[in-house]
This record gives sequence, structure tokens and C-alpha cells, in this order.
Amino acid sequence: MDPYRIKRQTLDPMDAVTKSNNRPLSHPRQVASVDNPEFTAYRPQRSSLGSSKSSLSWNSIDYHSASPRSSASSAVSAGSNASVYSKYSTAHGTNTTSLASRPSSSTNIQRLRSTNPPTPLFKRLPQAIYECILQHLMALHLSVSSTSCATCYMRDLCNLALTSRAWDRAVRTQLYGKIYIVGNDSPAHMKKYKMKSGVRLKLLRRTLRERRVLAQYVREVKAPCLQSETIARRRETIDLVASIVMACPNLERLVGFYPIYDHEFDRLTHALSTRKRLKEHVWIIGGNDAVTQRSHRQLPPGLMDMEQVGNFLHFHEAWTSLTTLLIHSHNQGVLEHDVFIDVFDRLPSLRDLCISGFDADDFNDATLQALPALRSLRLQALPGISDQGLWRFASAPTACGMRCLSLVDLGIVSLLVVSKLLAHMTDLRRFTLVQESPLELPVGTLIFQPVLASSLEYMHWDIRAPGTANASLASSIRAAGFPKLRTLRAPSDHDGVLQAVCRPRAQIVLPSDKYSTAHRNALTDDRGNLDRTLFAARKLAQERLEEARKTVQFKVVVDEGGVVMQIYDFNGFVGTTGSKITYTLKPDIPGSDDAVIDVSDVTNNSKEANVKDGCTGLWNASHPAGKKWWNHSERFRYRPVDLQTFF
Repeated sequence: MDPYRIKRQTLDPMDAVTKSNNRPLSHPRQVASVDNPEFTAYRPQRSSLGSSKSSLSWNSIDYHSASPRSSASSAVSAGSNASVYSKYSTAHGTNTTSLASRPSSSTNIQRLRSTNPPTPLFKRLPQAIYECILQHLMALHLSVSSTSCATCYMRDLCNLALTSRAWDRAVRTQLYGKIYIVGNDSPAHMKKYKMKSGVRLKLLRRTLRERRVLAQYVREVKAPCLQSETIARRRETIDLVASIVMACPNLERLVGFYPIYDHEFDRLTHALSTRKRLKEHVWIIGGNDAVTQRSHRQLPPGLMDMEQVGNFLHFHEAWTSLTTLLIHSHNQGVLEHDVFIDVFDRLPSLRDLCISGFDADDFNDATLQALPALRSLRLQALPGISDQGLWRFASAPTACGMRCLSLVDLGIVSLLVVSKLLAHMTDLRRFTLVQESPLELPVGTLIFQPVLASSLEYMHWDIRAPGTANASLASSIRAAGFPKLRTLRAPSDHDGVLQAVCRPRAQIVLPSDKYSTAHRNALTDDRGNLDRTLFAARKLAQERLEEARKTVQFKVVVDEGGVVMQIYDFNGFVGTTGSKITYTLKPDIPGSDDAVIDVSDVTNNSKEANVKDGCTGLWNASHPAGKKWWNHSERFRYRPVDLQTFF
């Protein structure tokens, strides 16, 4: 038998650790004691030698760690050594501590060599953490109160992508998922690339064409607005945006870039018609010379020829995923009744629809009855819609499941039409009514309260002409006709009757009203626009609050034994205590003087083209040395407008 193996069975186990003269040649050299403080951080956890898991790890001990034995043979060897040591310790009265509690320094050294460097923190974070950080970054840059812009936001995303591969993977979806190109190109870029216009669009097109993987991420594109340039330059810009659309196979929406469609072929409309995943689209229908000439010779229908009708319908063939559609008539644009119906039949996923500005021959009561089942509907400036058409539409099966309804400038005459709409649409949650003419009840009609009743949660009520409609709505609220109503916006609350049935508020005016110029503009207008702005409505509501505070609402008298000790006067207020309805006068678009969003708020890009106080990127440059890095061309602070705001 090997003399060293015999001697090892009679020696104390610690001798094999502290004495290097007795080690075999195959065992690694001892370079440090186990009691060396430099290796105390790498001590293995104690475990029993009887465990079957004796392979090399942080939680197990392999006595012959340098031997090329298998795990099973190592376990047998360790077990035999433990039995020998137990006999020795019993015979000599030594401590019977397990051998595993005294690890060898050679095991520690091997573990030091086999330990990988610690994984960076960002590589261990789940994807949800990255998304949360990026969402907060987007809110910091693109919120209404932010002084930053979309250029600064995308610049920060690029900087994050350069920090590590983990950040690059997380940022890539956000950076290329929504691409915002706002304002004019930088003069330095135009000089560098020797281009007169469209520098950023051409660079983006080149990137998407060369790296098809990045093009797969693109879901939304914001292109610079069309400026008052020559026809050739406008056509070049439209074709350039069309080439970007063709490079994005998964595009869902094109925002902020809505050229007028005049029933003539253009590459952008054709490119959008090929995007099968398109979720929303805005049609701005303009006038056509051929259609105008036919209108002088004949009456509708038939103003559009077969080729124009066929081309327009063909654009909707691939839009099986389209959910939101806005169609607006610009400058007497024509889209006939039959074309509307055929378009609706080709959009199986349509849920949100807005129709605006068409003549009575194009969109009328018959077109209204042909609407599919929708989630949201907005009808604006449609003279072909009558009270009888709305009355029949309220009883239609397709209207029962509607959740949002907006009626803007339809000229409704009878209040009973609105009452039936609210009563029959049982799932309705948001309702908007805006018109100039008053709503009245028919003469001799027997009225039962509440006149208006619904399960609404939000209501915008704006009857600009004085009448009894506001009083009827206030009476219905008092009669518990709207048990779920939580928000009421009434800019034309002339007598304050609607404010009186809502929850009392201490202040209605906004801090920005102090610097508003709406009142100065209205004073110079002879048409009385002062009463139609939200600034004027907030001012009148605040004046009613101030007047109520000057009066004593009630008194509290404290007496003791019939002797009056104290009398407390409580000032008045406007509202109903215990009401759950909040009276608000905030606009759909922050900073606007109009309460309800209009099509011009989406299509009018004059602010983007003519920037007066834009962002230059220096809002976070703390010292002059950072000016060169943070500075960019002055651009408009673009804020994305969701089309859902229309409903």
C-alpha cells in the first residue's frame, strides 16, 4: 500500500492542510492557509459528507478535488475518509466535527479560478423594468408641461442604446417603434449632405432599407408637415414619405401628415393601402375639377366617375385591421352615399368613426342607418342628419352597444331626440353635444322627470344659445337621472344652473388664465366670441364663486343654558354638497381655448412650420461646455394627439 495513504489514515485531518511535505505530487500546491483573511470571503457553505451531491460547487465539498474521479467515486472516497476519521477521533477523544466544516485551501483556490465575473446589473433586469424606465423618459420629454421636444427625446434614446447591449435591445423597440420627425431640417445637415430638403427623411429611408430588422419595429411615423412650397416640392415630400411607408411592413399609423386627397393618384395613398396592419387613417377629401364640372351639369348621385369610385374603394381592401377612421370634407370635397356604405363593408374591424363636413347628398339619414356596429361615433357639421334620422338611429340594433357618441353642430331641434338617444344606448359612457341653436321641448308635451336619463360617466353639454335645455338637464340630475355621471363640462352654462348641481369647488380658473390673451382678442371681435371660449367660461364660473363667498350661507350658534356664547358665519358656495359630479372647464387639448377638439387641430400644422418659441435642446445644458452637445435647431414642441380624443 502507498505509504503516504497509510500515514494519512493515522494523522489528524488538519495535517493534510497545514503540512505540505506530505502531499502527493498530483495534489495542487498549497499557496495560502484557509485562515488567510484574503480568502475568507470564498469559504464554502458547510454540508455533510454523507450527501450524494459531492461535485465541485459552492454548496458541496470534494476532498480530492484535483483527482479526475467521477462524482460517485468522490462520494465513496469522502465517505470512507469520514469513517476513518470518526474512528480516530473516537479513539483519541478528539472533537467529532464533520470534515465538511473544515474546507481545504486548495478547494477555495479552485473555486476562485472557476468563478465568473459578476453579471452587470442591467443584464439581470427584466424587460418590464426597461419599459417602465423608457415610459417615464417619454413622459418627461413629451408631457404638456415639459420644455423638451421629440428631438431631445430621441437623442436620449440613442444615447441609452450606446451604453450597453442590454439597453440597446430595450431601446430599439422604443426608438424605432414611434419615429417623430418634427420641424425643419438643420442648415448644418443640409450643408453637410448637400440637400435642399428632406435630409432626415432620406437618412431614415436609407437606414430602414439597409437594416430590414429595424424596419420591422416601426409602428408609428410622424413626418414633417407640408409647408407652403411649390407643387413640385410638395410632391417630392409626399413621395419621400411614401417610400418610408413602403419600407415599414408593420406600420400601424401615419400621424401629423395628412395631404388632401382629390381623387387623383398619389404614391402615399397607394403605399398606405398596402399596409395590412394599419390601425387608423385620416381622409381629407378635397375638391376635384372633373367632379366640380359634373356638378354644374347634373345633380348627385353620379358626380364621381367609375374609375374614381373604384380606386377609392380599392384603397380599403387590405385594411382588415383598421379600427379608427376619420373622413373630413375639405373645400366641398365629394364622397357619395353609396361610396360610404361600400367603404364600411370593407372594414370588418372598424370601431371608431368620425364623419365631418359633408353635404346632405353625400351623408344623410339613409347613410346613418347603414353604419355598422361601432364603439365610438362622431358626427360633425352634417346638414343631411335630421331629428327623424337620429330618432330611428337610436332604435337601431347597431347603436345599442355604442360607448361614445359626439354630436357636433348638427342643429338638433327637439330635446326628446337627445332623451331617446340616451335612454336607448344603455352602454353609453361618454356623450358630447355641441350646437348653436337651442334645444326645446315640443309645445304641449307632458314631461316626467327625469327628462334625460342615462348611465353616462362623462358629458360635454354646450348649447350656446340660451334656452331651457340647461334647466332640463339640471332637473334630470337632481331627479337621479344620471347615477353614474362623474364629470360634466358645460362651457355655455349661462345661469350657472349646471354648476349648482355639481360638487362645490374652491377654484375653477387655471393658473395659465392669468397670462391668457383670449379676453383681449374677444374684445376686438364683434361677433361675441367671448362667450364661446373656455377662458370666458372659467371667468364667469369663478365670478359666481366669488359672489357666493360674499354672502352668508348659514350660521352656527353656540349657547349654554340659553345664553348665546358664540356665533359662527359660514360663507356661501356654488354647488351641491354630496354630489359626485365634478364640474370642469378644461379643454381636450391642453392650452386650447376651444373645449372640443376639431379636425383643424390635427390637420393645421402652421405652428410647426412657424416656430416662435421652440426647443433648442439647451433646457438641460448646465454649463456652456455642454452647448455643442445638447444644441439642435429650434423646433416645435410636438405633442402626440390621439384620435381617440375626438370621441
